[in-house]
Order: sequence, then structure tokens, then C-alpha cells
Amino acid sequence: MAAFTASVSRAMPEQAGSLRLWTLANCAAGVAFLLYFLRGHIPFGLSFVGANLAVVCVPALFLHAQARLLGAPARPRLSRWAVALAALSVLPALVDPHLGWLGAVVVSSAIAILAAAIAHLMWTDPQARSLASSRFVGLAAAAAAAAVAWRATSSAWRAVQGMSFDIHTTAPAHTLSLLLGGLFLVAASVSFMSTVHELSRRVIAERARRDGLTGVLTRSAFYDEARQRLAAQTQPRYAVAMIDVDHFKRINDGHGHAAGDQAIVHLAREVSANARSGDLVGRYGGEEFIVLLDGADLAAAHRFGQRLVDSVRQTAVRLPSGQSLSCTVSAGVAEGLPQRTGSSQHLEQTIALADAALYVAKAKGRDRVSSALDNDGLHSASA
Repeated sequence: MAAFTASVSRAMPEQAGSLRLWTLANCAAGVAFLLYFLRGHIPFGLSFVGANLAVVCVPALFLHAQARLLGAPARPRLSRWAVALAALSVLPALVDPHLGWLGAVVVSSAIAILAAAIAHLMWTDPQARSLASSRFVGLAAAAAAAAVAWRATSSAWRAVQGMSFDIHTTAPAHTLSLLLGGLFLVAASVSFMSTVHELSRRVIAERARRDGLTGVLTRSAFYDEARQRLAAQTQPRYAVAMIDVDHFKRINDGHGHAAGDQAIVHLAREVSANARSGDLVGRYGGEEFIVLLDGADLAAAHRFGQRLVDSVRQTAVRLPSGQSLSCTVSAGVAEGLPQRTGSSQHLEQTIALADAALYVAKAKGRDRVSSALDNDGLHSASA
């Protein structure tokens, strides 16, 4: 599994960090299992101390790998304390093997806590909850935490009762823990790789929906998402804004196409900065952008357009040459038409009204916003 995740990390650079952590976790698990199974054939200190130090690193690395993959807090302090306490607890067994019960209790408790942290992450993280595989990992981690906690309790109980720590008398509990640990490793690794591929698929799908130059929605993605959002509302209230760079051909002819691209990127940033977090922003085509203002009326849309026009006028575009370029934009806004029974054209009609209002703003001298009143008339408001 370590070799597999290491090879996959080369093909998936975006998830390489989490895959490398998962590789280290599987390597630590391999070392731990090897030392456990060699117990009785190699020095006790190596089989007991080395195996327990390696095995407690496994859930710590798993937790960090899962958190990094999901973009969630990794809780490094918890992992550091768990590993440090486990390391201290196994050292007395080097002096007296009968003190191995202390290491068994502390190491098992540390593993149980870290496994419980993995289950908590899988069940509470918003992105993890959207993945079916994460629920399975959470269940497997919770089962492993319960089993290892039982082993810690059983080792502590034997110590309280004055029973000696002997690898033969503790073999059943030890074997069960190893079996459950192995099952958890397999289940967690399969689910982890499933999560890696699902998140990669989502990234690819999201990139296909985004304009390569500006990062906002493409025209088709904007239409799809806007229709889905409005269809989910029984009586949707919204407005549409169409924005266009003034005299864009002059920018291309006078400063080059690279400057034109920078002007488009600049406008995309300004539109996104002035829009609300719930608004949809898309590149309609060329130097033209479209915004769906969810829950807004015509007055609110006009205020957004005016705010954007003023903001673009007052900021400069930084060109690749280091020079600055001033530009202006025009905007047209329209309030969403009421959805009629059996009609799915209300969004397109509203966009057409906003586009017509944009041309009115252009005709009135540019650098301004124009509002559409209704189906039949347009009202121009100068900046």
C-alpha cells in the first residue's frame, strides 16, 4: 500500500502532500507489524519498544493525511502529545519487561484517542460529510478506537489485579488488536484512495466550469447554476447585471492583447469584489460579464452596478510592462421577470433586458449604469 500511494502521489501533485503522509503511515504500519510478528525471535526491547513507537505513529500520520486532503485542521498538538507519551511509557520495559503493561496501556490509549479523532473528523468536516467513503472510514476508525480502548482497559485491569505482563497470557487480546488494526488499515487505505479520486474528479469538474483567464463561471456553467438555483425557489426574486469594458478594442490596439487580458482579469476581480458572497458571477463572452443577484430588486441591482462602475473608474489596471492603464465599464441591470406556469424563459428574458440596458448605457456615453424598468421600457440613470 505504501508503494502504491507513493506512485499515485507522482501522478496527482495536488494531493501529493496527503499521499506522502499516507505512504509514511503505511510504512510505519509495516514496521510495526513486522516487529510484532517477530516477537520472541528478536530482542524484546526491539520488538516491544520499536513496534509500539511505530504503531502509535500510524493513526497520527493517518489523521494528518486525512486532514490535509480535506483541508481541515490537523490537530498537531494532539498527535505530538500522543506520540510523546507513548514513547515515554514504553521505555521502562527496557529495564524490566514486566513493566510492559504501562506501555500497553498508554500506547493503546493514545491509539484509541487518535482513532477517535479520525472518526470525529470524518463525521463533522463539511467536505468529508459529502463523501460516502468518509462515513465508512469514520465507522472503521470508531471500531478500531473501541477495540484498542478495550485492550488498554484489559491491560490496566491485569496490572491492578497484580497479574504479570506476559506475551503469552495477553496473546488473545494482542492478536485481536492486530487483526482489527489490519482490517482498519485496508479499509482506511481503500477509502482514502476513493476520497483522493473523488476530490480530484471534483477539481477537474470545477475547472471545466471556470473560465481559464478569470476564474469566474463560464457562460454555460452560469446558465446551468442560475437555472438550478431559480428552479429550487417557488417565487424567486433576483436581478441580472450585464457589464462590459468600455472601448475595449482601443485597449487591444493601443497596448496589445496582453493588456486586454489584464483589463478583463481586473474587471473580473472588481465584479467579484463588489458582488455578494451568494451572487453568481460569470464571463458572458469576450470582455462582457454577467451577475445573478439573488434576492435583489431593481434598486439593489442598480446600486451594485453604480458601485462597480465607480470602483473600476477609480482603480488602475497593472500591465505586464509595469505601466498602469485606466479604463471604465458600462453596466445594464434588470429585475427578474415573474416565472410563468409552463415557461422556462424568464431568466433568458431578464438577461435580454439587462443586455438592452447595457446598450442604453453605452449609447448615453458609457461609464455608467442603466436600469430596465419592465418589458417595454428602459430607464437610464447616469453616473
